[in-house]
Amino acid sequence: MHHFASSILSFLLSPFTWILILLIISGLIKKNKKIYRLAALFVFIIFSNQWIFDWSIQHWQAQPVPVPQLKKYSTGIVLGGFASPDADGNGFFNETSDRFIETEKMYRLGIIQHILISGGNGKTDNENFREGDWAKKQFQIMGIPDSVIFVEDRSDDTYDNAVYAKEMLDSLKLSPPYLLITSAVHIPRASLIFKNAGLLTDPFPCNYTEGRGIFKFSDIVPKASVLAGWEPFLKEITGYTWYAVFQKK
Repeated sequence: MHHFASSILSFLLSPFTWILILLIISGLIKKNKKIYRLAALFVFIIFSNQWIFDWSIQHWQAQPVPVPQLKKYSTGIVLGGFASPDADGNGFFNETSDRFIETEKMYRLGIIQHILISGGNGKTDNENFREGDWAKKQFQIMGIPDSVIFVEDRSDDTYDNAVYAKEMLDSLKLSPPYLLITSAVHIPRASLIFKNAGLLTDPFPCNYTEGRGIFKFSDIVPKASVLAGWEPFLKEITGYTWYAVFQKK
């Protein structure tokens, strides 16, 4: 059910979907066709503009946290989603792998004493692949001892991450606050959900993919590829709004 609802939400929050719907309507009706076609063109021009997308991301995502400003933490919580399975069920690092890299760096620098990997199979139907277990093995390959790595592998989404992480951290009696390590665009929603779950965290954003580049004139030229970036971004805003309005404690 979670996968189905997430797929429907992704479809509805995609500018490509809006353009498609407007063009279909313009083809079905007999009057005012031009209005719907112009509306489709307007949506394309706005949401294919790299500068508008970068500006929006920049004002939403968390700003970088300089390492010298960090204190010491008993635990760093790294949220899953940075690994995926191939056709044979073997794991590999995906486009959000900076979460893994920054977590290892925080441990090597002595910023965090323990690592809690929070993530199950929320983004895959492959029952042979468990991201948490796979990620733990990767940390061990990098020389991090088994004794400081904990895995919470029941989560299907960020809400589950917070609930199950709290259960584990309470049982381990590791003192807060905790360092919350996830993608910069995900930090606002994740921080709110963890706060609502009763977990005191400090954010450590990473995996900056947009919003930090230098403006180029070519950024204002429409690019079809930019359309795809809006869907996950709009899902973050929608999710944040939902938890802020309806899930407040």
